[in-house]
Amino acid sequence: MPAASAEGRPAAGTAPPRAGAPADTTVELRGEILRLVGSAACRDDSQCRALPLGAKPCGGPEGYVAWSTAATDERQLEALAARYKDARQARNQRLGLMSDCAVVPQPPVRCVPAAGAAAGGRCEAQPARGGPVPATR
Repeated sequence: MPAASAEGRPAAGTAPPRAGAPADTTVELRGEILRLVGSAACRDDSQCRALPLGAKPCGGPEGYVAWSTAATDERQLEALAARYKDARQARNQRLGLMSDCAVVPQPPVRCVPAAGAAAGGRCEAQPARGGPVPATR
């Protein structure tokens, strides 16, 4: 895997995971977060937020996911995001992963009208001036 990957890669001289190593729960936790976010339904921009997601080996989030305060329980989402971050940090350390250490800036989010909908839309991350939004979905 390339060094620029947010997933990280094993450090030189690090042994691959052994049989019987702890299970990686990050896939399940990420799935729970995305199910909770759902369609991120919104009526206006004030309902949209960007949630930092995961943990890069050098620190900071791997990316962001857009979510709606109108459609998602904030406390439940933040608790899941904290568990996911902790699991990613533990995985990074356990596997000896490293990354590019680039800062992933928080993207602006807005309520984008749904095609054919009279009112409402979905919260979406918008590209930053410096380039595209890191993919999180």
